[in-house]
Parts: sequence; structure tokens; C-alpha cells
Amino acid sequence: MKKYVIHCFIICISFSFAQEHSDFIKSLDTTIPINLKEKNVPGIAIAIIEDGQVIYKKGIGFADITAQTKMSSTTGFNIGSISKLFTAWGIMKLVEKDKIGLDIPVEDYLTRWKLPESNFDNSKVTIRGLLSHTAGISVHGYPGFHPDAKLPSLETSLNGDNGPVKADEKVEVVIEPQTKFQYSGGGYTILQLLIEEISGISFETYMQTEVFKPLNMKRTSFTMDKNILKNSAKPYDENGEEVYIEQFTAKAAAGLHTNLEDLIIFAKATLGDNEVLTKETIEEMMTLLPITKSKRGAQGLGYQGYFLGPITAKGHAGSNTGWEAGFMLDVEHNSGIIMLTNGSNGKHVAIATLRQWAKWKMNKLRSKE
Repeated sequence: MKKYVIHCFIICISFSFAQEHSDFIKSLDTTIPINLKEKNVPGIAIAIIEDGQVIYKKGIGFADITAQTKMSSTTGFNIGSISKLFTAWGIMKLVEKDKIGLDIPVEDYLTRWKLPESNFDNSKVTIRGLLSHTAGISVHGYPGFHPDAKLPSLETSLNGDNGPVKADEKVEVVIEPQTKFQYSGGGYTILQLLIEEISGISFETYMQTEVFKPLNMKRTSFTMDKNILKNSAKPYDENGEEVYIEQFTAKAAAGLHTNLEDLIIFAKATLGDNEVLTKETIEEMMTLLPITKSKRGAQGLGYQGYFLGPITAKGHAGSNTGWEAGFMLDVEHNSGIIMLTNGSNGKHVAIATLRQWAKWKMNKLRSKE
């Protein structure tokens, strides 16, 4: 009799959780298409991970409006600044191999380019500072180039010569390093150069060999060739007009192309064992630094922390012309949410969906108290 009662209890609990998941999934299926239409966003690819398992994976809307190609989990996207997470993995792989040190001045490793003289202590610009946006570096972000444009070299870009795409803004120290948080895509361009200098190969090749291939991320690349773009979504601006897929010199900061399936692989690699980085290294990357904390969140090494009530989601958001994306993991509960959109208004859809997810997560936590 006792075993029967316990067995019934387990079944009831399992049914309750399944119903809870089902209600949440139904709410996503109802609200996301409405939000896409209201915000003039063609489509979204989204995945929800709960207790280490994917409970929701879907493409909603269109990857290509003209061709009426439906969105799917294999559709390709540019993910903007989520690229920085992968660059951070590439850097930390070099740290694990004792090729570089986190707290050594980055210029000790650079020969092709040097930081311009400044009124601050350039020797305090360390790799840890660049990863955590506490190195005092300029250039918040980078717009991309037309597909037919000739891209500037890394050194040229660092010197601020980015042609007509962006007003001249060189990468330099603008505040005292290690004193405050200042988001800098320019800092990640320095890290891109660092990877090339230390590895002796191109940034794109290094990332493919040391990160994407070991993780079995077959549709992810910093090289924007025909192969990687053949299943890509088309990007659209705020008015729903198709725009071209931008190219980047600053690939480490904003140039990665991938899909939902590969980002699910990356999420699981972050939450569990993987062939690239140790759990200890990932834990260090996700440790939020006190100097970076604000009411909204904080910064680790590559990973940003987002304070959502009792939940701290760790990951990154991404934004480029025609693309908006979010990659957030609730590491404590082995869960997360990934959202990829092909519209410049996609941020509004992603934020609304993130709030919906966070509310569901908070209700689950309360029910267990």
C-alpha cells in the first residue's frame, strides 16, 4: 500500500510538471505570432531548455518573406554581440593551454598593433579586462559593411579607418583601466588580433578548429561564404524591408553566423561537459565581477548576467542591422532560452518572450517553496 501511494504521488507530480510545461508552451504559441505581427518582425527561431532538456524548439514566421520560406531550427542567423561569448571561449582555450595569462598586459603579446598613447596606464589593459569590458577601451560597437565592400584589415580597423560605414573612431584607452565597466566591441577586436598573433593562423580558422569543430557545431562560422549562407534567413529593417547581410572586420565582436540547433549544442556544452573548456574555466567566465554590477545585471568574462527577479540569467544579447538575438542560461536550474530573429524590431519580441519565460520560471520556483 505504501509503495502504491508513493508511486501515485510521483505520477501526480510528473503530470503536474508536464501540464505546467504544456500551458507555458501553449502561451508561447499564442503570444509569439501576435508579437511578431505587431512589431513587424518576419520570424523567430526559439528554444527553451528546462532541467537540461529541450522542451520547446520551433521556427515561427518566415525566414524569407518573398519566397515564403518558413523559419526553422536550421535557419541561419547573424547573432551580433553573442559572437563575443564564442570569442571568449577561444581566448580561454589559450589560457588553459598556458599560451596567455588573464592578468598580463595584452600588449606583451601584440606585435602587429599597439595601443595608442593615452593619459592612462595602458599596462593595466589586461586580457581579463578586455573580456569583462573593464579595460577602459573605446568603440562601443561596429556597423557592418556591404557584401561587395573591401573590408579593412584588423590593424586598419583598430586605427579607426573603417571607411564610410563608421565615422573614424580608433580603439584606444579612454578611461583608467580596471576602474569601471565600459562596454567595448573595440576590446574584442583587440582579442581577435591576439588570437591571430598567438595561434599563428586566422581568427576564423582558429575558432573553427578549436571551438566549433570540437563542439560539433557544423553550421557555425565566422567565414561568411556561400556554404554557411545557403540556409540563412534574410534580414529585415524596422519597416519590414529586406536589407543585405553585413560583413565585418570586427568578427570577434559581432560577425558570427549560426543557427538554433548549434546554439542548443553550445548551451548544453556550457551547462555540462564539453571537449573545449573545463567546468572550472566556464565557472570562472560566469562569475560576475563586483566592479561591473548595476541594478540590471553584471559582467563576467564574456558572459553577461541579467537580473530577472530571483533568477540570474547568464549569456548575451546580440544586435546587428536586421538581426536581434538573445542567449540566456539559468545555470543554477540547468535551463535557458535562445531567441533568434531576422528583424530590426526583433528586440521587442525577444524581450517580451524573455519576460514570459522569466515569469514562468519564477512561478515554478514559488510552487516548490
